Amino acid sequence: MSEVKIRRKSKGYAVTLYTAVASCQAIPVVDMAGGVVSMGTTSSNVSALHVYASDSEDGTYARLYDSSGSPANVTLSASTADSRAYALPDAVFGAHYIKLASGTTNSTGVVAAVTMKG
Repeated sequence: MSEVKIRRKSKGYAVTLYTAVASCQAIPVVDMAGGVVSMGTTSSNVSALHVYASDSEDGTYARLYDSSGSPANVTLSASTADSRAYALPDAVFGAHYIKLASGTTNSTGVVAAVTMKG
């Protein structure tokens, strides 16, 4: 009898960070169960990425909050010496689409790699 292998979806996106949500790229999270945002070296003034969610790619995006009522941010520990990878909050995976917006103007224009896994 052969061994059963479970296949998982995986998808990567290069996104440019902006403070204006309308300028941010939509990232589909349907059928995904986890994700990571990787950033190169960044200014030590960068503190967070804000997550916005919508039920459609071109829909209205609202700030995402977790079940306790706290913003579902990605808290950054920025480094000018090395690259960092950050797990996306669990609240993200109840949405259909998300946008990641810079919490400060210091990371505007920075390109981040988002990897999603189903």
